[in-house]
Amino acid sequence: MSMRAGSAPVTARKWRAVRAVEAACGRGEELLRSGRYGQARRVFVAALRIAETDLGDDARELVRILNGLGLVGKYSGDFTGSELAYRRALRLARADQPDVRASLLHNIAGVLHARGDSAAAEPIAREGIALRGPGVNLDRTADEAALAAILIDLSRLTDARELLARVLVAYERAYGDEHYELGVTLHNLGSLEFRLGHHAEAAGLLDRAVRLKEAHLGPYDPDLAITLHNLGCCQAVLGQGHAAVTSFRRALGLLRGNVAADHPTMRSCERRLAELAFSPTRRTSR
Repeated sequence: MSMRAGSAPVTARKWRAVRAVEAACGRGEELLRSGRYGQARRVFVAALRIAETDLGDDARELVRILNGLGLVGKYSGDFTGSELAYRRALRLARADQPDVRASLLHNIAGVLHARGDSAAAEPIAREGIALRGPGVNLDRTADEAALAAILIDLSRLTDARELLARVLVAYERAYGDEHYELGVTLHNLGSLEFRLGHHAEAAGLLDRAVRLKEAHLGPYDPDLAITLHNLGCCQAVLGQGHAAVTSFRRALGLLRGNVAADHPTMRSCERRLAELAFSPTRRTSR
């Protein structure tokens, strides 16, 4: 009897902890979607504390929390913290959950790419794609879109274009022509066309990407900043200095207060604005 009596409160405490963690993760993910990274971080840290205390350091509930912390770190510019959180989550993810592991590999590759280490990101991205298996799978499509962005930065433009063409067809078939993921793909295509020197075409793709992302995220989400930055680069090269200044300033306004002071996109916006201050029509390269 004494063992049962002692076990009941433990079970109840764990049940309450699981419910609290689930609620906190839902709230943290909602804050992430609205671009409130600082608040999201606080919610996930509190959830992590509850989970580690009441459920244990290896509880499966930690995977969702750590993935949330990884996303916060990536978006806010804490790339080291982000990678550590993702890799801990990957160690905890079960081998019989290949989609969970594939998503975590996708995210690790994403933060390495955001940090500028595309060479390290590529094999991890491919490992995640291999876990998805063959056939039509929109998660695999998202993985391929992310790999294409990595290949663009590695100057593997032919391979990237082939992937993006396949991704675009898959998304248009699944979602039509107004979905958020289509905006992400158009962003990547615009970046690719810029690298190829097709600046006017790139600007058109990126402008459409901004409008699609804005329609789904709202006008104040920091996720718009990278697309606005790349659009500003196109506009500057095309001699559209005033439009470029507008794009860079808007991107800066979305990032300030939401990301680290040394975030690469924010620093690039500041540098390019300083260049354009001397001549609004000056042609600059990305």
